[in-house]
Order: sequence, then structure tokens, then C-alpha cells
Amino acid sequence: MRQKNKSLQKNTSEKTTKSQNIANPNIAVKEKVVAPVKAKEVVNNKSAPKVEPSKNKATNKKAAAKTEPPAKQKQKVQPAATNGKVESNGINENEIDNLVEQLLGDSPSKPKKLTKAQQKKKQELEDYLAKQLERDDEAAGEEEYDSETGGEEDYSSGSDEFSDEYTINSYSDEEEEECEEEETGVSVDDCSSESDVEKQPIATSTKNNVPQKRKGNAVAITAATEPKKSRQAEKPVDKRKSMPTAITTTADKVTKATEKRRHSIAESEATVSAKVDVKTVDAKAIKMEPLSPPNNIVKMNSIQEGEKVFGWLLSPLNLKEFFSKYWETGACLVKRKGSNYYSKLMSFEAIDQMLINNHVEFTKNIDITSYKNGVRETLNPVGRAMPPVVWDHYGQGCSVRLLNPHTFLPDLFKLNTTLQEYFHCLVGANAYLTPPNSQGFAPHYDDIEAFVLQIEGRKRWRLYKPRSQAEQLPRFSSKNFTQQEIGQPIFDEVLEPGDLLYFPRGTIHQAITEPGYHSLHITLSVYQKQSYADLFERMIPLVLQRAIESNLDMRRGLPLHTFQHAGIAYSDNDTTERADLLRKVTKLMGQCLHSAQLGEMMDAAVDQLAKKYQHEALPPHVLPGERARTIFGSRSTTNDQGECMCDYEIDELTNVRLLRANIMRLVQEEDKVRIYYYVDNSKEYCEYEPNFIEIEPEEAASVEVLIRSYPQYVGVSQLPLEDDERKVQMVTALWERGLLMTEKPFK
Repeated sequence: MRQKNKSLQKNTSEKTTKSQNIANPNIAVKEKVVAPVKAKEVVNNKSAPKVEPSKNKATNKKAAAKTEPPAKQKQKVQPAATNGKVESNGINENEIDNLVEQLLGDSPSKPKKLTKAQQKKKQELEDYLAKQLERDDEAAGEEEYDSETGGEEDYSSGSDEFSDEYTINSYSDEEEEECEEEETGVSVDDCSSESDVEKQPIATSTKNNVPQKRKGNAVAITAATEPKKSRQAEKPVDKRKSMPTAITTTADKVTKATEKRRHSIAESEATVSAKVDVKTVDAKAIKMEPLSPPNNIVKMNSIQEGEKVFGWLLSPLNLKEFFSKYWETGACLVKRKGSNYYSKLMSFEAIDQMLINNHVEFTKNIDITSYKNGVRETLNPVGRAMPPVVWDHYGQGCSVRLLNPHTFLPDLFKLNTTLQEYFHCLVGANAYLTPPNSQGFAPHYDDIEAFVLQIEGRKRWRLYKPRSQAEQLPRFSSKNFTQQEIGQPIFDEVLEPGDLLYFPRGTIHQAITEPGYHSLHITLSVYQKQSYADLFERMIPLVLQRAIESNLDMRRGLPLHTFQHAGIAYSDNDTTERADLLRKVTKLMGQCLHSAQLGEMMDAAVDQLAKKYQHEALPPHVLPGERARTIFGSRSTTNDQGECMCDYEIDELTNVRLLRANIMRLVQEEDKVRIYYYVDNSKEYCEYEPNFIEIEPEEAASVEVLIRSYPQYVGVSQLPLEDDERKVQMVTALWERGLLMTEKPFK
């Protein structure tokens, strides 16, 4: 049933929110199905009871039929089953439903005005609910203690190693410093060598005294015994206001079968063919300074700014270690203990506002997908993606994929356009919003280096090694695989908010949300079609063309009757004519490579790759300090005679430089010299034709000076052109295109 579109609302009150998040087994929810809450979560400084399924089959059936939209709706609470008894504080259980609606059903923006009698009744209701929680908490605590002291050993995967940190840390700054000394702040499971594995207890794992298998450089997936859960009260966990309604039909207590599934990778003897490291860090120790504007706009180096932002993404893993150990070779996981490290980039509410305020189209900007019973489907309607339509599909268990969210989300756009200067290639982004207990895509591999940034919720990722050497570092993405085609996972971990997962192209992967948790993550993609093969695709035709022009033998005719001695039908022939032809072809091929100016051909091929980047790249994010020095901040006026008066003037004393290190590329094509640039590109991929300026050959040397001098400024008078007027004209033309900035702002 299609839900009515409602605006996102905040919870009615703190007390109501806490009571609803508890999922008390004695309080059944009528309309909103509550997401699961572990016994570790806390309300009113009391441990919450474990979630039990409702005994009312009719209620469960009704809850199963409802699919909530993202908007938070009013929640009704049924009375606890206490056989009609009335508590000493004067609260009748049969009245709880009405009392919650009357006394706690207001919104923070428009609170209800209560009489003194109603305020007194409200206090009694809150006291009653608190007592209920305390009583159920004691029962849950005894049950938890019994389960912990049982005779069964508990092995958990690496993802559960920090399971007791899903709640907000409650210690003070002084206690945090002490904890950092005890926990070392950052723990690294280095799987690069066997000696390291032996030294670190957390990096080894055995099951029933059977060691994990190793092959050469391969390492076993690490697993650690889950720490005992403390029964000490912690600060209550604030409910994420952006968290969508969980779609569940029963209470979300984790069964033994689910636990067995979650820890299956620790119990198996799967061997990792590529390195898989788990790095853990306290997010409080990391600052977000790289996302802030640079301190000195005049001296800013765009490549260094991109490097700083990439370092922020990976922190505390340094870039040298990342490129030497993981880049194109193995997966790497950075865990940050459930933080809001990447929350500025995107949120559930931001997606809703994006749909409301922009013309977002199905297929072009957004996909609705599902993966059920081994079948992957795309369920896109036609036209604009209206919020009620999107949330209706989401409520029915479909995943939402945003194909180019940086087009509409400014912070994500700033991140991508800054990173592209460092990688010298397009940095793409897709976002995936998945409801609880759902999977949107079949197992597959991609042709990009992937960085997964977990924003909200939890998602279990499984990685699988390439099926053959031909599928390692592929140049094209794969088909959808069946579960039988991919074998056993080499990596099985749950990503939480603030975590980052990297895996190289060709890594088969699939992901599914955890029971009771939705998931929102961003996948950044880099280095698509950026290999030696792509360079040679552009280089070899140039080598061949040069050989054809310079070698007469390349232009001589083939021997007569060649078709009767070569080809697939004659491949096993052993004739003299065939042997002579093969010998001649081998000789000519050697002459092509020997006579070719490979350095010159390589330069031309790299220019063609860079030209492709100029077409694909995002436009630059121009900072306020840069606007005052570029055409983007210029404002023209008219005088009394109606003549246009520009507020800038470039002369031979003006100092200029490129706006970005890679903002333009000098390319020679046949007898023409062109400057390709991306400053006028759209935020949508290749929406326009490539932008270029055609210049005179004698002006190319001056452009080279500007390119190679970055980030230093160059005086217009220093450019290698004979005529000062031509120097000013050329620089003015480039400045008016937005390619140059001046050292001093125009007044």
C-alpha cells in the first residue's frame, strides 16, 4: 500500500523516543515497527532488556503488512500485560495507550499545553514507564549473565571485536587519554608477514585448535574472541533522526542461527589471497581540517590539497603504507568505532531534501533495485523521482542508488573535485540506501578502485578473490554472479558509521544490511581505464602510423595466395609460404618498434589520456579568495554614456598562474595546437562536448611556461613571446576563460 508523503519530523519528546527505542517486550508497537536494540543500549541509565517477539499474532501480522516511509509518524504503545492490575502510582495499564497519545504525543515545535492535572498525570506515566524498564532490565541482566556463563565457547568475527562500542563512549577527556594509553588508540592487524601474525594475538585465529591455512603470501582472516559485555550503565544512545523505519515482522532478537551466520567466516578455514587488514582508531582523535579551505589561497597547491583530503579519508593509515601494501593488491578496512566521521557528506534527510528541491530523474540520477532469491532487478519508473514514489519503493524493501549525488550535494562535490587533482582522473561517487534485511545487488566485480564510506546504519560486506588471473584488475565490470560461481568469501565484516573499506578492481563483492539496521554508504571510484593497456591503446596506433610513413616495406603488397596459407582454417598448415609470411611479419614488427621514437609516442599517448580526463572531470570548486582573483568574481558596470566598464585590467606587470594544476592540457593534434580544459564542464558526466581553445604554434611555449611553473606565479612580461601586446592578449584570453588567477585581487 502506498504511504502518504509526510515531512520528516522529530521525535515527540525525549521520553517518548527513549521508550520507543527500548523495544520493551511488554509494550507492543501498533504503527511503527521498532528497529532492534541490543541489550547493551541504555535508556535512563538502565540497561535495556533483550528484544522478545510479541505474543499477539494479530499484532505481528498487522505490523508485517505495514511498510513505513522515512517520515517519522506517531507511535502508539499498548499496555503491558499485567492482568488488569493498577500500579501504586495510579496508572492503569488499559489507559497507557490513550495517555501516551494525549500527554506525550506532541512535537517539539508545537508542544501541547497541559493543565496541572495533566502535567501530574504525565509525570506519573513517565515514572510508570521507568519502573517497567527497570524491572525488565533486571530480568534481562540475569538472562545475559546466564548466557555469558554457559559452557559454550564464543568465537566472533573481526567485525564484532568492537561490538560493545556501538554506544557512545561515556568516559571523560581524562579517561579517554588513559584509555588511549591502555588500548594504544590504533590497533593494526598486519597480515603482510607470518612473523607479524605470530607476534600479534589479535592477528591469529584458531578454531578447535586447528590453525588457519596459509599459502605463500596469503593470510588467514583474523578473528578475535568477543569481549565480555559490561553491565555498567552508560550514557543513553540518541536515536539517529535520519534513521528510516525498520521493516520487520517480529522482534529483532538475534537467534543462534543468525549468530552462527555472522561468525561463519571465523569458523571456516578460508584463506585470503590478498591482504586484508583491519585498522581501528578512535574517531575523536581525528580532525576534519583537510575539508576546510586552505589557509593561504594565494600559495595553495591543488595536488597537495587533494593529497590532504585523501589522507583524511584513510587516516590513521598513512598514504605511503596504503600504496605500498594495498593499492591494486588487497583490501583494507579502517574501523572508527561507530562515529559520524563522514556524516557531513550525506545523510538520510539530505537525500530527502535533494529529491524535494531538485529535478532528479529515474535511471539518469537514481535507480530502484532489488536482489531476491538470486535475481537482481531494476524497478525504475519513468520521469522525475518524486519523494513519495522513492520512499514507497524503499518501504517495500528496495534499495535506492544515487548515480551522481555530487551533482546535488555540495560537500560531496567539493570532496570529489579536490580528490581528482590528486588522482589525475575522474573521481566518481555513487550512494546506496538500503532498508533493513535487504540486498540491492548481486555479487559482481567492478572496473574501478573502490572506497566505501559508511555513513549510517550497518552493512555486512563479503569479498571474494578473483576466479582467475584474467579477472584480476579488469578493464570492464563483470556480469552478475550466482552464489555458486564465487565460492567462499575471503573477507566478511560489518561496516558501521565512520568505517572505510577499500578493495581493488576485480574484487568480487556483495553486501547486505544487518537485521534491524538500514544502511547508507558512499562508494568513491577512481582509476577507471587508467592502466598501461589504456596507454598502449593510444600509443600503438601512433607507432604504427609512424612506421607506415617511414618504412617502404610496410607499404608493399602481400604475397599472392596469402589467403590460402594463413587464417584460422589454415592455422595448422606447415607450408613454406606460411613460414615465409610469418618470418616477414615478425621482421616488420621488430622494425616498427626499433625505428619508433617511443618517447615521442608516449608523450602523445599520455596527452590523449589527459584529454579524456579534461572531458570527464568535474568543474573546480572556486573558493571565495579565488573569486576575487579570477573571472568568477568580476563584475562589470556601465558609465554615464552606457559604455561597459570592466573591473579588471591585465598588463605586462600582472602576475598569474593556473587556477588548478590540472585544469588544462596542451595537446598537439596533426597540425593544430589546442588547450583542452575542464573549467566549463557540467557536474553531470560528459554532458557537454570537450572544451578547447586553438592557439598559434608560437604561443605554445608560453602556455608550457604557465603549466610547468605551477604553483608559482609568472609575470606576463616573462612569457616567451616577442610582442608584449600579444602576451597581454593571450593571458587575458586564458584569464577570461577561468583558467588563470592573478596574484593580487582586483579592486
